[in-house]
Amino acid sequence: MRPHSSFGGRHELGQNFLHSDATLHTIANLTRATTGPILEIGPGTGAVTAQLYRLGRPLTLVELDETRIIHLEHSFPRAQIRHADVLTSRLDQPVIVGSLPFHLTTPILRRILRAKKWQNAILLTQWEVARKRAGVGGSTMMTAQWAPWFDFRLIERVPAHAFTPKPSVDGGILTIDRLTTSLVPKRHRSDYQQFVRAAFTGRGRGMKGILTTMNLTDRATLHSTMDRNDVRGDTLPRDLNPDQWAGLYSALSTTAKTTTKNPSAAQKQAAQKQNRQKQEKGNTMHNDKDHKNPTIPAATGEIPTIAEKPVITGELPIVGGDRAAKKLEASIPGVDPEAKAKSHDKGHLQAERGFMPQHAKASQPQPRWNLPRRRG
Repeated sequence: MRPHSSFGGRHELGQNFLHSDATLHTIANLTRATTGPILEIGPGTGAVTAQLYRLGRPLTLVELDETRIIHLEHSFPRAQIRHADVLTSRLDQPVIVGSLPFHLTTPILRRILRAKKWQNAILLTQWEVARKRAGVGGSTMMTAQWAPWFDFRLIERVPAHAFTPKPSVDGGILTIDRLTTSLVPKRHRSDYQQFVRAAFTGRGRGMKGILTTMNLTDRATLHSTMDRNDVRGDTLPRDLNPDQWAGLYSALSTTAKTTTKNPSAAQKQAAQKQNRQKQEKGNTMHNDKDHKNPTIPAATGEIPTIAEKPVITGELPIVGGDRAAKKLEASIPGVDPEAKAKSHDKGHLQAERGFMPQHAKASQPQPRWNLPRRRG
């Protein structure tokens, strides 16, 4: 029984080793079409490493399982071996090859895409992940966020029985090539990725509804931009190709920046919108919020004081309130207001408590069966 790694067993390390000769030759041919030194992620038993070693190019191996380091050093003496985690190790070679652990595919892909020095990546991942990254059946947000700088391609499907031990799902070979000419400038990467995220997570039916909700520009400009990039109103974000994403971002971001730098134009649009709303309502509101004191210039930050007009507090006046208050303050006829001694009979106590004779319940006639019987 082989020794156990301090980082966990086969499941924790995601060790499903490839043994299919056909798949090994496919990976070797794809790597042969590239140029420059190679960095392999997770060599494991060295099945893929043997194919790469025969190419005679500089080779760097990044392996987390310390129990396999001695075997790799003995089998591939010309290779540089790093005992490190790919999530923290340097990805400083032009070509990256590796069979990624299925449960860590997305974190490793993010790590690879953020690295700057590599040019080509040949990766063996889970089949569904490879399909989505290549945009087959609809791309994911991650693919759309990186599509202006990378070309994702799905090569072939690798059955589960091509691995030892056999996983529960199939694998797929995915290639990622850095574009020589990016569709969006690199300095706009953060803004572009936020734009894509907002589109994928925004509300609305199709791209027309989503972009309208984002309020990037007016409707006429939005419609013309979508027409130029051949984007239908009901198109979903996952169905857009890289050229459409780049075209929408370039046009709409430029329009948004122009509107921001030209506040007078934005103010005119807002004023026109407010005027249209007032006309639709019929201009029935006389105390409009837009009424301003003509003696104080607009947008000065001063609060106008109008002394000749009452301050509107939002309370409604009570009609006849003064007369009702006077009636309540009037003296009760027949009662001496100066008298200090008061009787304490039942009627006086009821009057003090606000009891009036009309408040008493009317006497109810008793039923015949409750009357006393006659005698004799």
